[in-house]
Amino acid sequence: MPATIELSDSAMFELLTSALEAYTVKHQESEDVAIETVSHLWGRVNKRAPFKCTINHVSTETSAIRARSSVRELQSSLAIKRDIANVFGEDFRHIGTFHTHPWLKNEDPKKAGSIEAVRKNKLYNLSPADHRCEIGKPTVTVSGVGYSVALVMTMFPMERANDSRMPNEPDGLHEFSLGNIKVWLKGQVFIHKLKSEMSGEELVAFESYRLKVDTYSENEMLAVPINTRIESNFINTLGYYLKSFGRIDLDELTVNEYTSAKLVEKRELHKI
Repeated sequence: MPATIELSDSAMFELLTSALEAYTVKHQESEDVAIETVSHLWGRVNKRAPFKCTINHVSTETSAIRARSSVRELQSSLAIKRDIANVFGEDFRHIGTFHTHPWLKNEDPKKAGSIEAVRKNKLYNLSPADHRCEIGKPTVTVSGVGYSVALVMTMFPMERANDSRMPNEPDGLHEFSLGNIKVWLKGQVFIHKLKSEMSGEELVAFESYRLKVDTYSENEMLAVPINTRIESNFINTLGYYLKSFGRIDLDELTVNEYTSAKLVEKRELHKI
């Protein structure tokens, strides 16, 4: 059975506000717009396999060093958040991390020149660096086995608002639109195993995000991607569909402009 990541409405709200704020608002520490951001995921984990977690809370790393194509968090920040979570009990376990892949229009025409290119090149997937960050860092234990969870949200500006979605979404991926921003939410659960104990299928699965298993020794603990699905009331009920939303203009790396839905939403079915 696949692993399951369940997202509460509160968690979805916090993921979107964190991601879109970093995408649309220039921050004091950066000359760029559309910077990456990182958050930590908190909630409850079932005590028995198959793996299932419920994410109820998201804490954005405001101390992280953020840039256009990278983000680096401070371990001291996570340490204090873990101690706070311990005070609140089992419903506030540290489950994993969330970060963003913000794309700008015309930033890389060959690789990400359109929505179709993002889909074709699977830019919504975790990068090799994202996968590498999971190795040796299990966050929870279920039935004596270590697991970790990663969420990534990819954003791309469209010429105009468009509610169309990609056909045949792969497991663990959801595509949707807010105004003229196309969003992909990818969820991935990793099981942590010694390379020497991995099956043939697991050795193949390890290379899903372009890391080469041959570069690791037999006694290393590796993070193996497993089949994952995302459950969310917001996603399952199409909570975003036909909802009014503003427009973003991200033509340049240092200029951005967001106009609220009240001023620009002209689609009859989407009006406030």
